[in-house]
Amino acid sequence: RLGTSLEEIERQVIDATLELTGGNKKRAAQMLGIAARTIYRKLDST
Repeated sequence: RLGTSLEEIERQVIDATLELTGGNKKRAAQMLGIAARTIYRKLDST
């Protein structure tokens, strides 16, 4: 298997952004330009 999957990259970006926001999912979503529910959905899917 080559490289990293898109899902893995998304999770890494979300995790890094959550770290910057102290775990604030709403703020992380705002920083990433996505809906907060998208953060919850992506975290639940992994």
